[in-house]
Amino acid sequence: MNPWNLYDDLKGETRMRMKKILSALLSALMLAAAIAGCANTETPAGQQSPSPSPDSAPPQSATTPDSPPAEPPESATFIFTDSAGREVELPRNIERIAPSGPLAQIVLFTLCPDKLVGFASDISDDQFEYIDRKYASLPVFGNFYADTLNLESVMVASPQVIIDIGEIKPNIADDMTGIEDRTGIPTIFVHMEMDSMLSAYETLGEVVGEPEQARNIINYISETLSETAQKASAIPASDCVSVYYGQDDGLTAIVSGTVHSDVIDAVGGFNVAEVEESVRGGAATVSMEQLMLWNPDVVLFAPESVYGEVASRAEWAGIGAISAGRFYEVPLGPYNWMGRPPSVNRILGIKWLGNLLYPDIFDYDMAAETREFYKLFYHCDVTDAQIAELLAKSTFK
Repeated sequence: MNPWNLYDDLKGETRMRMKKILSALLSALMLAAAIAGCANTETPAGQQSPSPSPDSAPPQSATTPDSPPAEPPESATFIFTDSAGREVELPRNIERIAPSGPLAQIVLFTLCPDKLVGFASDISDDQFEYIDRKYASLPVFGNFYADTLNLESVMVASPQVIIDIGEIKPNIADDMTGIEDRTGIPTIFVHMEMDSMLSAYETLGEVVGEPEQARNIINYISETLSETAQKASAIPASDCVSVYYGQDDGLTAIVSGTVHSDVIDAVGGFNVAEVEESVRGGAATVSMEQLMLWNPDVVLFAPESVYGEVASRAEWAGIGAISAGRFYEVPLGPYNWMGRPPSVNRILGIKWLGNLLYPDIFDYDMAAETREFYKLFYHCDVTDAQIAELLAKSTFK
C-alpha cells in the first residue's frame, strides 16, 4: 500500500489521537445528518424566537385604526445567541458584514463575498489570481487578535454586524462585548473548528441570509469528512506514514496535536513532532539532530520556507526523506491548504495530503478536485495552468 519505508512501531498514544480525530469527524457527520433532516422553516441556529400562544391568531396583512403599521421586513430584528453565550440583537436582513480576522474573512467570503464591507487582511496580487479583483477596492480593517483592528475604519464602513469565527478563547465573550461597546455595532462569535464546521456553516448561512450556499458547502464538507474517516480508519498502524511539517527555516516544527496538525491526523498520518510548543501558533524550534532521530517518511514544508534550498544543503542530506526526494511544499493560493489560517482551505488540504501519503487509498484526481473546490468556495474558475502551478511542488517527484 505504502511506497515508502514506514514506522513498524507507531506509538499507542498516536493511534488514540487519530481515533479521536476520526471520532470528531464522525460526530460532525452525524450533526450534518441531523441538519439535513430539519425543515427549512426552523428557527435559525442560535436564534431565539418567542413561543406563540396556543390561541394566538394568524398574522394579518392589514392594520386596524387602533394598531400601528407593521415594521418593514428589512428593519426587523431577532435575538441571536452566539457561541460565547451572548444574546445579541441582529437585523433579519443582513447585507453589510465586517470580519474580525483572517479566518472570519475566508469563511464569510465563501458564503457571501458581496456582503463584505472590508477585509481583515490585505489580499496580495498572488491571491487575486483566485479572488475576483472587484473586491480590491474594499478597505482593510486589520485583525482583532493581532491588535491591528482599526475600529474607526470599521465604523466608517458601517456594517450591520461584525462576525468573529474560530476557536473558543478564554475571554471571547468579553472580547466581543468590548468591540460592540466601542463601535456600537452588533458583534457575534461563531465557533468553528474541524469538527464543528458543519454546524458553524448552518448557523452562518441563516444569520447572513445565504442558506443555499451554506447547504452546498455543508454537503461538500460532509462528503469529504465521511470519505476521509472511512479511508483513514482502514489504515493499519504498520502502514502509517510518519510526517514532519516545518516552516520558515525548516526547523520550526508544526507540533502534533495542534490545530495546524489536524490535516495530518485526519488522513491517518503520524506527525513526528510530539513536543511541547515553544513558538506562538502551535510550533516549536527543533534541532537537525532531533529531526534525524525522528527520521520521518515524508517532510512537508510550509509555503515561503526553505523548501527550494534543502536539496542542495549538506545539513539536510542526512534526512532520509530529503535525500530520497520525499519532500514537498504545501500548496498555497489563495491560502495555505493546511492552515495559516486553519479555515476551510484545510478541506481541500485533506484530499491533497491523503492522496500524497496514501495514493492507493485516497485515489483522487487532484486537478478535478481543485477545480471543484475553488468554484464552490472561492467562486473562481481555475485554469489548467493555475492548477499545475498550485500542485507543482506538492506531488510525487
